[in-house]
Amino acid sequence: MFAIRIGSRQRQTILNTTARQLSKNCMCADNGAASSTCAHAPHTTKAQRVESEIRRDFGYPAKYHGGSFPWLLSAERQRTPMEDLETSALLHAKDIRQNAGIGDGAVSAAVGVLPLLARRTLAYTLNMRVARAALGAAAMDSVCDGAAAVLPRVASLLSSASRCDVDAPEELSRVFTGPLLAHYMRDLDRLRRDHVRLDLKVHSVENPRLQHLRTHTGPEAAFAALNGAAQVSSLRAGLTRQKYRYTSVLGATHAAPYKTPLSWSAAMMAAIGGQAQVRVRIDVELMVHMRYRLINKHNGVDKTIVDDDATRNLVLTLESTAVDAAEDQPQFEWRVADIDYLLSSERRIESEFVEAKLAEV
Repeated sequence: MFAIRIGSRQRQTILNTTARQLSKNCMCADNGAASSTCAHAPHTTKAQRVESEIRRDFGYPAKYHGGSFPWLLSAERQRTPMEDLETSALLHAKDIRQNAGIGDGAVSAAVGVLPLLARRTLAYTLNMRVARAALGAAAMDSVCDGAAAVLPRVASLLSSASRCDVDAPEELSRVFTGPLLAHYMRDLDRLRRDHVRLDLKVHSVENPRLQHLRTHTGPEAAFAALNGAAQVSSLRAGLTRQKYRYTSVLGATHAAPYKTPLSWSAAMMAAIGGQAQVRVRIDVELMVHMRYRLINKHNGVDKTIVDDDATRNLVLTLESTAVDAAEDQPQFEWRVADIDYLLSSERRIESEFVEAKLAEV
């Protein structure tokens, strides 16, 4: 289980061993899957990965290669996420711009004229300070190793769920956020209806590195509505969004009730000082050597549809639960919120579609 609960008095002693504990807890039961020690995988160039052999039965419906089950092949390009410093960090970008206060709008406009490299540097510095104040330096230092350790566990659980292991969905619910779990359960159900089984095996993981870092400050309900949490209906989420003013600058998003005069700048100062409720989202890029197979059982005989055994870059998005750093005993959990920008890219496509429809009016 990829969950970490931390009290303020225990923070330094427990978090210093986070990576080691995650490595022990997240080892796969079969074939000695890779752990956070990141056993060395053979180096492969981009051209070699594209040319790597992917054995397929082309007579079988091609929807399994990128439609019904969304695991990227090594020859496919990485998805484009919604989170982009050149645009906005959240789905409802127009709502954020319209609902922001005058002062916050001026800050956002000033940042917008900076070169992209400068914005990225400022974004990393600001969000890292907020994250360290909320979660502790040790938690942030160990999160990349934690991501490397949990990936073999994710692969094992998804494969077990595909084999109808009754315990796998419950175990996945402790590892995934609600929206990601719901998405993969739907995808696995589609495979089962067509008598297709998923088999994922991670041979090795190396070079984990932090790619992007974002922070949310404000009430948890405000961000659950923005992220489209599985338990929040569309109507309810829309009503919740109308109660808050969202301001997003440099990947740091603040949500405040309309009647609350707290500005984005004041909220960031409070968060850096450990006096605000914070949630952290981190993209960790990993170099992974793994095998991805889809196997069809027909007339009692297994037939491999997709067999992709290669080394490629994989991105895990981790999300912490909301942490109130002002509490005496703050607690939090890390969960996997996205894999290879699956949910984020879908939000981006949805947002672009909505904006295109509005432009036609």
